[in-house]
Amino acid sequence: MSDPKFFSFRKPPDWRRGTSYQLEGMKDGLTIVREKVYRHLNRFELTHPQMTGELIDTVVDSNGRWFMLDNAGMIWRTDLASTHVEDIIQLESSDENHPSLITITGDAVVVIHEGLSSVIQAMSLDRAQIRWSTKDWYGESFHAKAVIADNDNGLLVIGTIGQEHELQLLRFDHAGLPTVRIPLPLLGDGMELADEENVDDHHRYQLTLGSQQQCWLLDKKTQRIMILHLLTNTVTPFSLQIDPLVEELVSLCYSGSDTFWGLLRIREGYSLIAVLPSGEIVKRGFASGASGNVLFPGKQCLYIWNSEQRSVFKIEPISETAIWKTFGSRMGVWLSDGLDSGVYEMEWHKLVLAAEQQNDTQINIRYYASDQREIFVDQDHVDLDEYVASEEIPTETKLTALSHLWSKPLKDPQDALLIQAKGRFLWLFIELIGSAQHAPVIQSLELHFPRSSYLEYLPSIYQRDERSKDFLARYLSIFQTMLEDTDHKIGQVTRTLEANNASGSSLRWLLGWLGINAEDYWSEEQLRQLLKAAPTLYNLRGTKYAMETLISIYTGEKPIILEYEQVKPLKENPELGEVADRLYAADPHVFNVLVKAEHADTEMRRVTLQQLIEAYKPVFATCKLIILQPWVYMDLHSYLGMNTVLSEPTLLNLDGRSSMPHHTITIDVGQDNRIDQHTRLGLDSRLE
Repeated sequence: MSDPKFFSFRKPPDWRRGTSYQLEGMKDGLTIVREKVYRHLNRFELTHPQMTGELIDTVVDSNGRWFMLDNAGMIWRTDLASTHVEDIIQLESSDENHPSLITITGDAVVVIHEGLSSVIQAMSLDRAQIRWSTKDWYGESFHAKAVIADNDNGLLVIGTIGQEHELQLLRFDHAGLPTVRIPLPLLGDGMELADEENVDDHHRYQLTLGSQQQCWLLDKKTQRIMILHLLTNTVTPFSLQIDPLVEELVSLCYSGSDTFWGLLRIREGYSLIAVLPSGEIVKRGFASGASGNVLFPGKQCLYIWNSEQRSVFKIEPISETAIWKTFGSRMGVWLSDGLDSGVYEMEWHKLVLAAEQQNDTQINIRYYASDQREIFVDQDHVDLDEYVASEEIPTETKLTALSHLWSKPLKDPQDALLIQAKGRFLWLFIELIGSAQHAPVIQSLELHFPRSSYLEYLPSIYQRDERSKDFLARYLSIFQTMLEDTDHKIGQVTRTLEANNASGSSLRWLLGWLGINAEDYWSEEQLRQLLKAAPTLYNLRGTKYAMETLISIYTGEKPIILEYEQVKPLKENPELGEVADRLYAADPHVFNVLVKAEHADTEMRRVTLQQLIEAYKPVFATCKLIILQPWVYMDLHSYLGMNTVLSEPTLLNLDGRSSMPHHTITIDVGQDNRIDQHTRLGLDSRLE
């Protein structure tokens, strides 16, 4: 047999010798592109034994706290981290004057009372004291339909003034004083955005604050959207390309990066769309059983509020295999350039594929061999490589025009013969099919040529009949592959003696040669580092460097090692001597090893760390292992970068990333500048 040759595809540059569609080259191999898709993941039920009334309005502040107003005039507060619901303010309510809308400005809650006219009240959240109140617009009454806080703690109110029917945008400053009003113009068909008779329009309008001093107004009844430019006090209509027969826009919210998210009610339930200011829909999300009437932005997520169920549905972006919109499937295709064997009428032997797959994924490989690079496409003579690489021809057209060339698919092949693949050039058509969660990854691909078979070693009588010859060649190829794989493993046996290539039991076997007992709780990467460093550690055993290296391999971080000469000055200091005796071992034959608490968070890890130190310490020395706790006390261990950081003083936020230990004293910033409460000269008070 002639010497075997093969084409190999392993690294990202190799896959560039072809044209890919909906695929990406990664460090691990070639796979289907992935995308972030918003899907419903969590549901939070906000309940309280005394919350019996209907919830008529909800708002979320910048710290993620939720405020709910019920029809009895009670304001409730909660957060999704604890889902603890508490009542904070009881408002006066009657048939003639009842609260209808709320919003949050800084540390105040703003309530709009509806009656013969609207009244706006701003109250502090801590004591429910009224800070300001207004009920007229330059002497005229007004009726508010929607409200939102602006970036300056002022208010943007949609409503009507006096007996007028045309809607206005009314702006109030942080003290409740009226500033600017913007008339809302008539839209395309001449219908006003103002109220129609006998129509319940509570929450018909929604305001959403965007970037660059813009505010979006949604009329849920007419499905119209207007952009309110707050710097120029102008209004422009906005067109959103949705199908009004099957899609209804329920709510809008701004999520940053000039992107708005919209909640759509569709026949199957609810869905989400991401919209740019240009009107282009760039993303779609799936509510997946979630429902509601208001959409709120969160940190890297969205929330859907359902007032009837008193529930919040959290929608988060998750990484999924992307859908190829042309075909509506989670798939990708790779077409190779012509692989030139250099010999006409070459019989190609086989392909060897290494891939990572799950049960819900599939890899299909087709091939085409020819002595010519040119083919006929729609009666035109074209170069196949140029035709595949052309960006002017739609992908769907290419795949349809070339479909008659390819062989039958090899499904999930690992080692497969190329049947009737005869020609100087070979082209591959690789199709990867995935699911939402998984996608196959092609790690490497080899194409072997020329054809070789153990049939050549048999007497010629076995090669006379074409049908039996073909069957016998394919049958013998099974054993040929087994023997070739065995030969390959024998040829690569020296690689198992290298630290970077050894794994599993082979790695622990190599460490046994050095007298190292590799326990199960060591990761393979740690063991490789230990194997490479073992000669140095043995030569320097009993030194500070060897101890630091060994502990660094186990913990992933360099420890602090203090010897007697470093502790001695502290012990001899009259002021620090007592503290030094308590914190450190100050004996000539004892040294101190300080590690973070996370590196000895279990008894097993602490004991293992102690055993490592005992195995590599000097014979005459003793070690004191000190676990640094993640807090700071005076006259205890405080090491910058280990359990201590320097930062600017900030107010404490209990947001899941902060804790309040037992020695913390809390203050109420609402009591600042008050005698016998908070009077801190130079901080919040001054003498005049």
